[in-house]
Amino acid sequence: MNSQAEVQMTGFRGELQGKDLLDCGYRIALHKAEVELSTGNGFRFTFSMPEDGFAELELLARSESDWAATDRESAFVRLYLNDAYNQDIILYYGSSLGVYTRLLGYLKEGDYEVYAEFRELESAPLVSRAWIDGVELRCVADSSERSLIYRHTPLLYGRNLSHPYENRFTDTPLVLFYSVAEEKERTIIEYQMMFSHEDEGTPAPLLMSKWGRTTDIEWMYRVELDADGSVLSAAFQGPHHITTAFQGGYDLGGHPVLQSATTNGNFTDHITSGYRFMLTPAFQWKPEEEPREAVMSRFPFAYQVTQWEMERQQELEMPALASSIALAPQRSYVFVQTSKYPVLGTEGAHTLASRPGFNRREEDACIDIQLRLRSSDQWYSSCHYDRRFGDFRAAYEGAESHFSTTIKLSGEPALDDIAEIRAVLLEGGADRMKVAGLYAFMLNENYLPQHPGIRTDRVLELTRDTPTGILWVAADEAESVAYADDSQAGKDEQI
Repeated sequence: MNSQAEVQMTGFRGELQGKDLLDCGYRIALHKAEVELSTGNGFRFTFSMPEDGFAELELLARSESDWAATDRESAFVRLYLNDAYNQDIILYYGSSLGVYTRLLGYLKEGDYEVYAEFRELESAPLVSRAWIDGVELRCVADSSERSLIYRHTPLLYGRNLSHPYENRFTDTPLVLFYSVAEEKERTIIEYQMMFSHEDEGTPAPLLMSKWGRTTDIEWMYRVELDADGSVLSAAFQGPHHITTAFQGGYDLGGHPVLQSATTNGNFTDHITSGYRFMLTPAFQWKPEEEPREAVMSRFPFAYQVTQWEMERQQELEMPALASSIALAPQRSYVFVQTSKYPVLGTEGAHTLASRPGFNRREEDACIDIQLRLRSSDQWYSSCHYDRRFGDFRAAYEGAESHFSTTIKLSGEPALDDIAEIRAVLLEGGADRMKVAGLYAFMLNENYLPQHPGIRTDRVLELTRDTPTGILWVAADEAESVAYADDSQAGKDEQI
């Protein structure tokens, strides 16, 4: 495998290593192949389940598609298990080799056959072929630590609002991940889906400021279990972001069934679609440690796919202008991840507890992240100095302590151009905020995260009287910059 292919494989498989990789299951079949899929030309392969459990399929595939080009977006492959319809795979990574991992469902011990079929009518009009370069199957046994996560993984039917198979060209599912919370004798598992984009919702010019991304990440399904693993309650995120009790069906061995229902990534348990996917729970998100956008860092191909969709669907500003909030190619942005905590009271001040999940708390104060370039006195703002569009605010207003944003610059700058980065307390919410840590990076010419990045563990406390504090200063600029409070300084590094 050449170095470029290795980068692609790392981008798809993510950063699972050691015990996490073992917990994903053990290999039960491996098929090396260079098989062309086209009309009338499919591919059959077999595997045996040595014990009851969940079958996980990893398909190495490519096609003559191009996600950035209209009518060439993707190839559509349908999977049959023992001649029964199982699910579909949308090949959105074009002629480059992609790794598409899917959960085939809960299966009993025994022998099975999978048939992969190219679907001409469902594929993009100008795409007529795909290729499978390899297949690996794994078993996640009932005895596995991850079996509980796999057991409740949702089966998702595709969106069909404007087209019967519209996820084959827009807002396609990329990665499924989850979080786990323990409360008394209950376990709460929440599943989140990352889509390639959203057609409606936050206005496009605000996406990078408000969320630090153009992908759409939505909580999908939440289940509460008792100490014995029995379901106490289940809910999903319905239209208009309303938490809705799950009353739908189950399929493929007991998986809850949902459908993409809106153009901004909400769901329904009323099924009207004719195609479906079951992505594997690829990553455990820990809200108390990192923002949801950490999933993109672990599966960086998402930056590429969402960029291609932006190029096809949006009028991008070229060249990018820092003074404009208009959406520009992602290489014009500095990506930032940090955290904020409201501090209450003047005596014995304490920080509000943050619960796992999304939007579990009333919104608190917003933080603007700003940077200054070398040889310049101008500061560039992540929210364009608290820009508003009607009811939408460019600043992040969510309840999670850890969040992401971006700072737009002109052209395609380099990370080395940055002299210092600061945090500014915005109006509304708590009057005293703690801002802890920062990670900043940019994308390379292939729209993948560029290393090294900027990282600091510095902690600030901002108030209405002192609303601004320095988070990071370049090493060769440090002597000319005075920290607001040196006693709060942490360890800054460029890695």
